[in-house]
Amino acid sequence: MTSEPEPYRAAFFFDCGSGYCLWSADDRTRDRFDSPIEHDELPLSSAVIAKLTELCDRVDRSLNWDYPPDPGPWRQEECDRFNADVADVIARLRAELGAAWEIEDEFVPLAEDPDLDRYLADPKGFRRQAANQGWKWRIPGRLRRSRNGRLGRSGTNTDKE
Repeated sequence: MTSEPEPYRAAFFFDCGSGYCLWSADDRTRDRFDSPIEHDELPLSSAVIAKLTELCDRVDRSLNWDYPPDPGPWRQEECDRFNADVADVIARLRAELGAAWEIEDEFVPLAEDPDLDRYLADPKGFRRQAANQGWKWRIPGRLRRSRNGRLGRSGTNTDKE
C-alpha cells in the first residue's frame, strides 16, 4: 500500500512591490519551489497565472508610495472589487492545484482609510487626528502567525514625527 505524498503548502499574501503572492509555507515546498513561488512554475492555466500577475500589479497601486502610513488612494468600492477578485483567484488556485497543494489564505482584506478625504484635501499638511490613531495602517500583506500558532495582522500604526 502506497501512501499519498504530503501536499505542497503555500501561503497566499501580497508583499507590495515584489510581484508575488504565493510563498512557500514549509521546508518541502521551499526546497522544491523556493520562496516566493514563481506563478508560472505551477500547473496553472494561463488565465489564473495572468490573474495572479494582475492582482500583484493592482495591489501595488493601493499603497501610498510617498509615505506608506498615509492613506492609499483606493475608495471602498475599489477595495471591495479587489477583495472579491482575491477570493475568486484563491478558489481557482485551489481548484486547479487540487489535493497536491494546500493554499493558506493569509490575505488581509483591504478597506478604505477613514482619513482619505482629509489626506486628499491637503497631502503635504496631512497628520492623523487623535480620533483615528486607533486605526491601524498596514502595507497590504498578510496575517502573521505568532510563536503560539495564532494569526494576527502585520504592520503597526506609524505617525509622522
